[in-house]
Amino acid sequence: MNDKTRIVRPTHEQQEPGEDGDTTVFVARDRTGANDHPPIGSNPGLIPTAASEFTADTTVYRPKAGGLQRSPEVGLPLSEHGHGDFQSSKTASSTIAKTVIKGRFELDKLLGVGGMGAVYKALDRRKLEASDSEPYVAIKLLNDDFRQHPDAFISLQREARKSQTLAHPNIVTVYDFDRDADRVFMTMEYLEGAPLDKLLREHAEIGLGFDKACSVLHDISQALIYAHSHHIVHSDFKPGNIFVTNRKGAKVFDFGIARAVSEGGMANTAGEKTIFDASTLGALTPAYASLEMLQGAEPAPSDDVYALGCVAYELFCGRHPYGKVPADKAFEQKLRPRRIRTLSRRQWRALELALALKRENRTATVEKFVLQFFGNNTWKWVLGSAFAILLAGAVWGYTHLEQENVAEQQRVKAELEQKLEQELLERRITDKREAIDRLIGLSILTSSWEEDLDIELAEYAELNPTDEAYLDTSRQRVSELFVAAATGQLNLGNLDQADTMLARAASWYGESNQAEQIKSQLASERAELRSRLEQERLAAEREAERLRQQELRQERRLAAAQKQRELDAVLGKMEQSLRCGFGMDIGGGLTGQLSQLAALDADKAQKIRPVLAAELTGCLKKLANENPLRTEPLLTAARTVLPNQGVLQELKLDFCGHLRPGSGGRGDRYSCADRLSDGGDGPTMVVVKGGSRKSLVVGKYEVSNGEFKRYCRDGGTCAELSLGADDFPVRDIKISDAEAYLNWLSGQTGYKYRLPTEREWFAAASAGGEPEVADRNCHLKYGGIEKGAELVAVTSGSGNSFGLVNPVGNVQEWVRGTDGQLMAAGGSREDPMSRCLATTKRFHDGAPDTVTGFRIARDLN
Repeated sequence: MNDKTRIVRPTHEQQEPGEDGDTTVFVARDRTGANDHPPIGSNPGLIPTAASEFTADTTVYRPKAGGLQRSPEVGLPLSEHGHGDFQSSKTASSTIAKTVIKGRFELDKLLGVGGMGAVYKALDRRKLEASDSEPYVAIKLLNDDFRQHPDAFISLQREARKSQTLAHPNIVTVYDFDRDADRVFMTMEYLEGAPLDKLLREHAEIGLGFDKACSVLHDISQALIYAHSHHIVHSDFKPGNIFVTNRKGAKVFDFGIARAVSEGGMANTAGEKTIFDASTLGALTPAYASLEMLQGAEPAPSDDVYALGCVAYELFCGRHPYGKVPADKAFEQKLRPRRIRTLSRRQWRALELALALKRENRTATVEKFVLQFFGNNTWKWVLGSAFAILLAGAVWGYTHLEQENVAEQQRVKAELEQKLEQELLERRITDKREAIDRLIGLSILTSSWEEDLDIELAEYAELNPTDEAYLDTSRQRVSELFVAAATGQLNLGNLDQADTMLARAASWYGESNQAEQIKSQLASERAELRSRLEQERLAAEREAERLRQQELRQERRLAAAQKQRELDAVLGKMEQSLRCGFGMDIGGGLTGQLSQLAALDADKAQKIRPVLAAELTGCLKKLANENPLRTEPLLTAARTVLPNQGVLQELKLDFCGHLRPGSGGRGDRYSCADRLSDGGDGPTMVVVKGGSRKSLVVGKYEVSNGEFKRYCRDGGTCAELSLGADDFPVRDIKISDAEAYLNWLSGQTGYKYRLPTEREWFAAASAGGEPEVADRNCHLKYGGIEKGAELVAVTSGSGNSFGLVNPVGNVQEWVRGTDGQLMAAGGSREDPMSRCLATTKRFHDGAPDTVTGFRIARDLN
């Protein structure tokens, strides 16, 4: 099965059938169930973006149910396959055409791709210039999709950082971590061989053979022991993260999700976690993850023991101890690994304890597992077959040669053990020196690098306390590195950093003559720097003030331009709202626009009000000529919006002004009525042609008792009057009562009402000289016909062509002669039909009588 890496969301679904159990998945930390682990096929993962300049082999993914399936072309040796958690596909060509990273690393071919990025074989031009016999390195580029993860950059940096810290022969060496524009990468040693997962697939169900398996197991165990001694748990240990080289044994890599832990197994809060915790990526491989990892517990070395046990099981028999079933499911199903017959009882017992599903039952450390598996002394596996033969011979001799001295055998064995223990110590000393030299060679010069180096030197001093010369030389080398760095910082003008580097150099090996010279130069340059900085500060302040003033001017210009745009927009809306017509939105639109204008420019809003009032007045006059009734609400709204504009307050709508003179006979819609103060309508009127060719508004009907009673109710002096039915003409009133009514009506409507003149009345009653109306209510008694016996309602009868009803007959009507003398015109119901004419008129003294009434009139505005 292939080791694959991808990022999935947390889920509680079961593992998809047919999927591998050794897929690394990145899961969120907010687990909702203690035994839940991410299913294998729930997400296709992150696939490196095919950048235009990268024309090398890429991994081919094919969709299938539950996820994406990789191309089967996988399992290349690192010379073709690269970093072990990446898989590559074969194409016709796998060469990158001269793509150079950082001006130094020339990409040669794609070795593989995985969840975090792609690994390339690259030519290091610096090594080539130095005629290095091994000029190639492996370079790991972070892919575009993974870079979008918020912790992606930090993740790769921490992988490089941890790998640099873990300087060990059985751990892949990482050289550096860097960025080139938007490409983030790290470089590591280029190896030849094959990843362990490929070897296991080639030896499925049989294993690698006892001796080979023991050799690989020892190498990877030493790598984990070393990592744990630095308080780092790998957390994703699996065959895909182990590489079996052709010449350098087995190596462990991909500490990208490893986590630092304290001696007690809890997170080290004093280390990197305060800045970055790789556990936020939540990465694990279900088939090799312990039960506690799947439950979200803090990592502990025993988690790596479980993964190591799974790998060891596969080394010896070629299959996973639980058939790739995750630990939580194996625990639920109560699965137990089948015993490997090629292992001794002690070895099987050691492996069985390492594979315990619960932490309390599992071997606590890798070192303890190694002692249990290889025996109480780790020298046994070193001797290999030769020592096994020696022990077998000793046992045989003890069994078959009873004459041998048992004490002598024990002495020889003790000497051997002491010798092997000394060899082991020497090897540990050598490994430690290599680790120290490698760390010094990295020259990272960070505080964490110093801490790691200090720990390594302390451990070396404990292993080999007599070698003070090496310790002294090493500390001197570190001091020289800091002095050289101080010189570099001084040349760059970074005086504070140079001071810091000198202090670090002194902490490692005291003061040196070169350091004293640098300090003296630092003091001189600091004085010059202070002077230069003061001059630069003053110049910068002047420039800053100039720029500030320039920005203020620019801001004012922009603000003025913006304000003008907003003003123009509001004025444009006003013009739209004030397009003269009955659909104008004065109450809503204009009010809001005036508010916006006032917020932008209060002075302009105040100045524009008279202009708006004048515009509205002209418009409303025009509209009133068409329809004063529809114009009235617009005038009311305009007065509300512009309350202090006299031109609007003085504008008076003539509700009869839109009618053509003489049109009243066409129907009711050609009549009009002025508005009373209480909102009601005054008497119905029509527009007629006056006697002097001047248009005149006259009452369509004689003033009725009902209309007169409205005046009485509003405070008129009507106590002595005896008024009849509402729809009959008012009579039995004095002329002064009629004039009081006319004055009241004028006050109610705002128009000057009066009695019509003799000439005006005649023109209206005769409709400009037309024949008399036949059904006038005058005295007639002929045959069976009788008229004029009593008064009729003011609305009874047919109107003339001007629309006047009963202008002749019924009651005679008060008019004013040319000299202002009061007269009664038109005859009454008592006048015979022959003398009941529009020309009938008589002088009148204004006293009350039963046959005299009146009709209103006013001038047309």
